[in-house]
Amino acid sequence: MCNTGLCGIFKSCVLIFVFIYGTCHITFEMIQTIVPIGFILIGVFTFGLYVVKIPPPDEEIVQKIIGRPLTDEAEHPNEFYMKSVAHRGAGLDAPENSLVAFDNCSKKGCNTIEFDVSLTADDVPVVFHDNTLERMSNSDKIISKTLWEDLSKIDISVHHPYKERFADARIPTLKDTVSQLLKADQRMFIDIKTQNGKIIDIILNLYEEYPSLHSMAVVTSFFPNIIYYIRRSNPKIVCSLAWRPHCFAHVSYSASEGKGERRSLNPVKHCWLCLCDVLHEWLLPRLTYNILGLSLILLHKDVISSKVVSDWRDKGVRVVAWTVNHPVEKQYLARSVKITYMTDTLTGESTVHSTI
Repeated sequence: MCNTGLCGIFKSCVLIFVFIYGTCHITFEMIQTIVPIGFILIGVFTFGLYVVKIPPPDEEIVQKIIGRPLTDEAEHPNEFYMKSVAHRGAGLDAPENSLVAFDNCSKKGCNTIEFDVSLTADDVPVVFHDNTLERMSNSDKIISKTLWEDLSKIDISVHHPYKERFADARIPTLKDTVSQLLKADQRMFIDIKTQNGKIIDIILNLYEEYPSLHSMAVVTSFFPNIIYYIRRSNPKIVCSLAWRPHCFAHVSYSASEGKGERRSLNPVKHCWLCLCDVLHEWLLPRLTYNILGLSLILLHKDVISSKVVSDWRDKGVRVVAWTVNHPVEKQYLARSVKITYMTDTLTGESTVHSTI
């Protein structure tokens, strides 16, 4: 009869052996199957991304539009540097996104204009930011549901503090805007506000009609898919992507006030948009910029630091800040961080850049 102590030890050893053997066997099987499959999948995924990615335009073309990096100014003081961009044509100085605003910028010596593009009900590309006319006029019409003929009659100067000086300003078409800016030798950021796929062909046709845009304009948007299809069809177009925290789930954001109003009151849709924000923020500096072939990234001023700018610079992407109106913030970004910024007012611009 087996000694009880010896039998107990034997049983324990058998269990330990079975556990170790089973663990080693499973690990070996994983190395033989799962790990190689993982490497294969990583390889396939990497190759797939390489196939779909779009190379960025030549740096020479990018510099024709936005100039040399501001960090080079001390060594190359006579080169072109883009320091300020008139956001919506400096909308605090004149009715935003209007031809009179763009002309006012030209008179003040600003050579770069940012403007927004939307589509009317009859698919006419117009330069306007909001979905509705309420903030800019005495009308509550929705841009995407209104014919161009009706929109062209609306005065967008009525709520502006300088309405007497810029009376009867109208919404311009994209073509009229581009034509005027090119004649004035003003560079431009064309900000696409619509997700309507028709805007892609409109932009591509615009570049065909005005080839000089390749060295005078940047196409930008919050929507990566719009930028991708534009650059896929014409890789020579210099593009950027605009980003701020919670851009999908909330209509606004600031460091002091936090997240603004929800875009959707539906809890399921809101959760989905929040997930999209998390994924977009993670992918943007890792994959998105590379696949799109971005030359610039337009970042909300409250998320910008020297490290953020340095990290993007290491990727070959320049940072442009928006929207910077306070003189102290302008000086910090221009003199310390040394990046271009967008502003709603050109008041005091010469002072901000005078000692750089």
